[in-house]
Amino acid sequence: MIYNKDFRDIIKDLDKDNTLIIIDPPYNVDWKYDSYKDNLKEEDYLKLFEHFKGFKLVVIHYIEDIIKYIVPTMGVPTKCVQWVYNSNMGKQHRSIAFFNCKPDFTKVTQQPKNPDDIRVNSEVKLYDWWNINLVKNVSQEKEKYCTQIPEKVIGNIIRTTANKEIIFDAFMGTGTTLAVASKLGYNYIGCDISKTAYNITQKRLNKIENNLFSL
Repeated sequence: MIYNKDFRDIIKDLDKDNTLIIIDPPYNVDWKYDSYKDNLKEEDYLKLFEHFKGFKLVVIHYIEDIIKYIVPTMGVPTKCVQWVYNSNMGKQHRSIAFFNCKPDFTKVTQQPKNPDDIRVNSEVKLYDWWNINLVKNVSQEKEKYCTQIPEKVIGNIIRTTANKEIIFDAFMGTGTTLAVASKLGYNYIGCDISKTAYNITQKRLNKIENNLFSL
């Protein structure tokens, strides 16, 4: 289920015990969204995250902003990893913080950094640094919208953290979280105040339901 609404109209009706929230929120840096002014006063941006208190929450953000705006409400995260990617400005990274939930990194394996190391098997559990490139313009999953998170990042989060909860994305954007949740067999709820984001997500989910794409 997806909505073209403010998340605050949706979250009040969600079951905290049966919902895993995954968000890549607006960063409050005056980005030019089509229907959202990304320049809240600092105290208003801080209050934005108070609505997530008591939920199992995973946040993709810069570490300094997680500490400044989210930790005061959610407390210290149970786990924090770094998503590392290449950009036009060189290596960049964002943090992924887990609140009120603890990921099990043994559920997802990857190739070791040194495959010739005899001390490890052919595959190892996830590291705390996830080297996953941004979604390129030529990628099959690319949508015509800003700030798109790679499906692999969201896949790692859901596979290691979810336990059949409903997946909720309060700022769904291009619908990546919902798309991955659908492919992995999870029920989902998403919302965005942007009509453009809503339309992109609806079209993307329709393609998945028609079995045009798979992980």
